Amino acid sequence: MNRVTICIAVLLILALPVFASGEGVSELNGSGVSASELPVTKVTLYTAGLAHMVHETTVNGDEVLLFPVEPKDINDILKSLVVEDLDGGTVDVVNFDSSDPLNVVLGDLRINPAGSPPLFDFVRRTQGEWVTASTEGSELEGRIFSIEKQQSDDGEQIILNLMNSSGISPINITGLNTLKFIDPVLQQELNAALKTIADSRVKSVRTLKISFKGEGERRVRLSYIRAVPLWKTSYRIVLDEDGIPRLEGWAIVQNTGGTAWKDVQLGFVAGMPNAFTMDLATPRYVTRENISTGSSRPIGTTAYEKSYAPAPSAARSSAAYDAPSMAMADEVYAYAEEEPYSPPAVAAQASAVSSGNFYRYDVKHPVTVDARSSAMIPIIQHEGAGTSLGVYDPSYNLVFKGIRLKNSTGAQWAAGPATVLEGRYYGGDVLLPEMLPDSERLLTYAVHGSLEVEKSSETTDRVMTALKISEGLLYRTDRMERQTSYRISGDEDELLILHPRNSGWKLIDSPEIAEETPSQYRFRLTEWEKPAIVKEEYIISNQYSLIGFHINDFVYYMEWNQINPEMKRAFERISELKRRVESISADINGLNSRINRIVRDQSRIRENMKVLDKESDLFEQYSGQLESQEKDITVLYEKQSKKQTELQNAGKSLSDYIAGLDID
Repeated sequence: MNRVTICIAVLLILALPVFASGEGVSELNGSGVSASELPVTKVTLYTAGLAHMVHETTVNGDEVLLFPVEPKDINDILKSLVVEDLDGGTVDVVNFDSSDPLNVVLGDLRINPAGSPPLFDFVRRTQGEWVTASTEGSELEGRIFSIEKQQSDDGEQIILNLMNSSGISPINITGLNTLKFIDPVLQQELNAALKTIADSRVKSVRTLKISFKGEGERRVRLSYIRAVPLWKTSYRIVLDEDGIPRLEGWAIVQNTGGTAWKDVQLGFVAGMPNAFTMDLATPRYVTRENISTGSSRPIGTTAYEKSYAPAPSAARSSAAYDAPSMAMADEVYAYAEEEPYSPPAVAAQASAVSSGNFYRYDVKHPVTVDARSSAMIPIIQHEGAGTSLGVYDPSYNLVFKGIRLKNSTGAQWAAGPATVLEGRYYGGDVLLPEMLPDSERLLTYAVHGSLEVEKSSETTDRVMTALKISEGLLYRTDRMERQTSYRISGDEDELLILHPRNSGWKLIDSPEIAEETPSQYRFRLTEWEKPAIVKEEYIISNQYSLIGFHINDFVYYMEWNQINPEMKRAFERISELKRRVESISADINGLNSRINRIVRDQSRIRENMKVLDKESDLFEQYSGQLESQEKDITVLYEKQSKKQTELQNAGKSLSDYIAGLDID
């Protein structure tokens, strides 16, 4: 068996068309294999907007294959190119023309005109160059000394200063007719630079030169990834007399390239591989740090750290940077030879094949798609793809004709539009979502003409259903109930009611649930002489701190007709303790008010005494009044202290009683 050597085109791509190992190859004698002899033999299209292209041809002896590449494809091809010599030869090298980026080419010039600079900026870069400046009726030569902006009565003016043997001569640049560089080399550089800038906008075809070495006539293969228009699918859903759908899927492929696909093996992959682009064709330069020249310094004291023998792994790791040996390359080639990639045999016109995590459709017969043209290819035909039914959608308050579509083909169906045909007549359009094997989807395509649904709904008031006391908290449960009625008239074998699934509402009674989604219940009905009833409940749970309740709150709960007698007694006891606390608090507030009134009166009396004669009768009267008030305040403070103690005891009794309750 011939040895197949696979060389991925990252192996050795040279940037210049100089053949490092190309001595004697026939391309040098003008007998390379041209692009016309490199037909496309296989195309696999991905839903990621990529195509895996395969070309095959034959070579004889040592030969060079010329492969032209569109500029937009060069980076994808350099990233993914795989080259195979299938009959014992070897892949030598892949060459392609390359040139430095525009900024690198122009960066070596004395004067860089890149970026379309204004004349002021451009002339400033040319300081010191010898020029001839021509104005109306005069001509002046000299070296460019400077260019500056000056303000005048006429506005801003740009002045070019030229220096010659006569000194510095200023020229208003707006009056210049011609500015010419005397140095012919500089003039040629500028012309060449401008031509380079213009040429950089021209995207020319790049040619890959792929060298093969071997003996006799051999088959060779190239494969790579390139960007193509996204392949699309469209479907036909044909309903028979019994309403059973047949699904037909068509793939739409567009060959926008300049090469025809003649009798190619065509495949379609439903899946989304990771994909990206990278500029591999443009040379890149690494910026290095500029280090200044060091100066000598006297050597001071020296000291050395203790050294250790290097670990064996360290020596091995340094070898990783050496160039790979031919033995290493042979190991890589041998691995590729033992496990060659071979696609499974195709038996049907468009068979579905599971390939890893993707699903691939391989067209059985060769397909031809001319350059810059498109084609439609049938890839799916599935009988008994589901059932037809009526679907009531409350968001529209309409009954639709629907299809419950099931993918039992074992392959993934890509998303796409579908036209529904009722026999030979147009029924409507649907948008088919992406469907994995064994998945089901509900689709509607038209308003149902013979089935009607009348919906009505009632919601009860919020009703308290349970109370519980535990750990000082009152747990309250309320309940609301909603009943929805669907009255149905008309003929259909099956009706699916889409009932909204609202947050917090729980289903307690309903027709048969065919399926559920996060936002819907789907009830299946086959007869509807009586209305379909859906009952739901909404449970509301809250908790409250009993210590913060007012007496009126306890009265409200004690009037509930379903209250537990034990809980009612507890509420009564809490109310008594609460009244005791509130009564003591009221007494303390009364004492505080009396004390505050006396203190305010004392302040008034003291202010009056400041202006009185201490020997007067009124001063003596005020003094006696202050003394009496001090005695009253002392008595009130004593009462206040006792009440505070009573309040603490009453509050503790209330909190201890509440904390000890545990009543359902």
